[in-house]
Amino acid sequence: MKLKTTLLAAAATMAVAPAAQAYEGLYGAIGAGLNYMGEQDVTNDQPGGGGAYSFDSSADYDNGIGVYAAIGRAWGNSWRTEIEFSYRDNSIDSIDPDGAGFSGWPDGTISGSTTTKAVLVNFLYDFDTGSIATPYLGFGAGVANIDHDIIGTNPAGIPAPGTIAYGASNWEPAMQGIAGLAFDLAEGLALDISYRYFRAGKGEYDGTLGGIPTEIETSNKAHSLFAGLRWNFGDAPAPAVEYKDCWDGSSVPVTASCPPQVVENQAADLEPINFTVYFDYDKSNLTPQASTLVQEAASRALENDIETVVVAGNTDTSGSSAYNQALSERRARTVRDALIANGVPADSIRLEAYGETNLAKPTPDGVREPLNRRSDVVISFE
Repeated sequence: MKLKTTLLAAAATMAVAPAAQAYEGLYGAIGAGLNYMGEQDVTNDQPGGGGAYSFDSSADYDNGIGVYAAIGRAWGNSWRTEIEFSYRDNSIDSIDPDGAGFSGWPDGTISGSTTTKAVLVNFLYDFDTGSIATPYLGFGAGVANIDHDIIGTNPAGIPAPGTIAYGASNWEPAMQGIAGLAFDLAEGLALDISYRYFRAGKGEYDGTLGGIPTEIETSNKAHSLFAGLRWNFGDAPAPAVEYKDCWDGSSVPVTASCPPQVVENQAADLEPINFTVYFDYDKSNLTPQASTLVQEAASRALENDIETVVVAGNTDTSGSSAYNQALSERRARTVRDALIANGVPADSIRLEAYGETNLAKPTPDGVREPLNRRSDVVISFE
């Protein structure tokens, strides 16, 4: 039976639309909040005459403030990398006694503050929940400049005369752990709430005890709760492709047309069979729907004498032209292999590959367009 058939069909790689793609590009962030230092180790291990003595105690700090600014890059795969600049400041409350013979400096006998400025490189991972809230975890490492300005006078101090002072600043290695939650406020803008555990290396600082020069060693640990904003410098990610189901069981992008119903005719002259196989972004494999489409087209073609089959692979403009040329060749070979597997003679098939030069829907360079990710097939008869 002679057959006149024209198939214009699209095979999608997913029956359900994928989630929106993660942002890829540069971003900035700022934030501020509460900084809690609590108790810090304070040690002097240089005993001697003239009023200098050793102690191993702890300093208690009042709650303070912290601010940060960061610039980073999101890599589009849930990972982010950023450089953070932070500032923390806490006022000292007391240096506690460490046993008999040492009275320390209670509240009201000591004053001053500790300021910490840090530069850290953070590595963060976002957990995509498909909602407006995105939790994340991260860690950072870098350096911190720690500046003490502490003065204490305890008239009843033991040992006498009960004075302490230390200051200046040191650079120390620093690290932090991060846990946060970002809430989308608008396209490319998020409210960022985070907890950070910050820790710098212990350092020795020039000081005096009872007027005698000595070295005071202190630790620097902090728990910070910040709220801030994060905004993207680049464009939003491309929206997810939506699909619709067609009469033949295939799915096509909603902007594409479903293939018409098969029309049979007894005419002696056979028109070529034309159909199109669509691929997902950066893919060259056939979906089950696409395999069914190729199988049906091959079955109808084999009812007549096949003269030539032309399979032309194409891509969209996302990626380099060299890469897209190779991708279009892979897509053409995939369809050719499927036709051969369904009985179409291999010697009747000719492959063509156009890369990004033969666009079904013209777009600027770098655009991911589903209608351009395809292989066009034309089957002609004798």
